[in-house]
Amino acid sequence: MRVLVVEDHRDLQANIARFLEPDFQLDFASTGPEGLALALAHPYDVIVLDVMLPGMSGLQVCERYRQLAPRLVPILMLTARDTLEDKQEGFGAGADDYLVKPFSLRELRWRLEALARRPVPPSGRKLTLGGLTLEPESGQTHWGGRSVRLNRTEAFILRLLMEAAPEAVSAATLAQRLWGDDAPESSALRTHVYALRKALAGLGLEEAITTRRNEGYSLDAR
Repeated sequence: MRVLVVEDHRDLQANIARFLEPDFQLDFASTGPEGLALALAHPYDVIVLDVMLPGMSGLQVCERYRQLAPRLVPILMLTARDTLEDKQEGFGAGADDYLVKPFSLRELRWRLEALARRPVPPSGRKLTLGGLTLEPESGQTHWGGRSVRLNRTEAFILRLLMEAAPEAVSAATLAQRLWGDDAPESSALRTHVYALRKALAGLGLEEAITTRRNEGYSLDAR
């Protein structure tokens, strides 16, 4: 597995390197611009981004990478900020997972392996529901002349909802399809669905995703 770690603390870089090598192929960057350049230049399996970085914040790097990158590579954010609002900001910027400092290196490894196992949206096939179009490989989503780029987790959730529409998909099914037996805390799915709702609202689909009591989530793109 090839992993990019964008972290400006040299001691933490060294600890990560000692723990994960030689099982992982690791590249390191110490600034936001350097990390963005490496992320765009190489086919990583997972990208690890510290939030507080010189030059560009991890959130800025994440947002810019999602705008420019042709592949939906999963991103794990590292930060000392642990409020729900902080996590929401990270997911909103395009992150797929969130790890709060200080953290166990064993947990970092487990999360990297879980992210790499997440299903990749199928390539070469557009999904259409009403006027909504999703390009699963890139995450590009179009409706009413507007477009937005989703991260891999958001694109996968939208794909499942589009394929099931107008039926609902249960939270348990979404979690199982996303994470298998490695599901994170229960609020993670709600946060990703919230971020997806926000992205669709930017297209003009404010009420597209409905929560059905005891059934799950359904999509209406009319």
